[in-house]
Amino acid sequence: MKKIKLYALALAGLLSFAGCGDFGDDNIDPNNPSKPETRFMFTYVCRNVAQFAYIGNYNPWTQLFPQYLAERQNIQYSNYELKDFNTGPYYYEYIRNLNAIIKLNTDEATKSESNVVNLGSTENQIAVCRTLRAYYYMHLTDMLGMIPYTEAVMGDEGNFNPKYDTQEFIYEDLDRELTEAYAQFNEGGSLNETYDILYNGDVAKWKKFNASLRMMMAIKLSDVAPEVGKARFAKAFADGGMKDNSEMFQYKYLMENANQNPLYENIVVQGRRDFAPAKTILDQLIAYNDPRLAEYAVPNSKGEYAGVPFGITQSEIVNYTDQAGFNERYYQQNSPIVIISPSHILLIEAEAATRGWISADPEELYKEGIKASFAQYGLEDKFDAYYAQADIKFDGSVTQKIEKIAMQRWLANYMQDGVEAWSDWRRLNVPKLYPGSAAAVTHIPYRRVYYPDDYNTNLDNYNAAIAVQGADDMDTRVWWDVADNN
Repeated sequence: MKKIKLYALALAGLLSFAGCGDFGDDNIDPNNPSKPETRFMFTYVCRNVAQFAYIGNYNPWTQLFPQYLAERQNIQYSNYELKDFNTGPYYYEYIRNLNAIIKLNTDEATKSESNVVNLGSTENQIAVCRTLRAYYYMHLTDMLGMIPYTEAVMGDEGNFNPKYDTQEFIYEDLDRELTEAYAQFNEGGSLNETYDILYNGDVAKWKKFNASLRMMMAIKLSDVAPEVGKARFAKAFADGGMKDNSEMFQYKYLMENANQNPLYENIVVQGRRDFAPAKTILDQLIAYNDPRLAEYAVPNSKGEYAGVPFGITQSEIVNYTDQAGFNERYYQQNSPIVIISPSHILLIEAEAATRGWISADPEELYKEGIKASFAQYGLEDKFDAYYAQADIKFDGSVTQKIEKIAMQRWLANYMQDGVEAWSDWRRLNVPKLYPGSAAAVTHIPYRRVYYPDDYNTNLDNYNAAIAVQGADDMDTRVWWDVADNN
């Protein structure tokens, strides 16, 4: 019951903030408080971090694009006909809340008030909000390329037509923001463990998450700006990213209707079973004798891990009525969604070491990355036999080693950060992914398309952006995606 009240208050915090402008006198707008509660606004932002791993019940596109899931009833999304992406809530709800918390903690007139300090010490509030804001912006620019950034969420100042910044600039500024935020964290200070529902007030874990984000961005510069990426990566690596599974970035759902796992909602509550593990990933797990197979899925009535083919036509669905399903770990009412795991970060470090960006043993990082993924599922004793296989063992040319690292990142990222998995594919083309027979495109999309509501009233800046970036379609690549291998 306490948790239900917390989430209700978090939502109320957002709604009361939505139109409060500069937090003026109650007599000016009696429907909005002059003292917004930072703790509730922060909890609301935290509630939505899992959307980059699993968005909604009916269009989990972040799991469809890297072909972790396939549709098993109605072909609506795996044909890639839905092109645009609505950034609205990310800006006017999540990023706006984070900006407001930073402003309240920066303004001498408000930083000491009880509605502000209840979330924690000033420096930690600012640092954690800068870090979480960068997390949102990184994903938005990775999906779309150029987006409003320096002039975003400035409606209260009268700017309703923000310019679109280049991804190159956004990445540079996010690295600066995160680096400054990392130094700003104070492990001796406070961060309210009740309202920080991601790391329960553990500042040390927030710092590791911060450094991990910087490495996630830096590695994407391997083709477009390798020297810049190398320098940024080395700094973040020295600061220290996630290594232990106790540090993973995840969202924990509850045994309560107010905050339950979305796949549970789809499968158990609604009885729909719209999605199933895709044949793409199940076949790869089978080929590698990968023990994670039984942790990701359950076999069909014949005891076979028969996945649903990705992107087939509606008429073909009838041929796949007895396919493998999800392991129950993914659709219990309180099943957490792991978004960014230490396995992902260790395997990114393995790639950086293979490229000579850091002084570390790439094979050891590669092995530790696989072990961390196995440990998520209690499979530690299966590692030695798995690693002994020729397809897994870390040998071959530099290119072959990077391909093995990329494959392990794809396998480990199942039902986690799908945007990151899609980004890996765009940059490295591992694994080989192709649209299905029902596809409206000839290749896996390179980006999402701008949402009409985002540019209909801002057409000049929209046109300026596509003049720089390229056509507003799924064929245009984002800045860091310069590879010609997909």
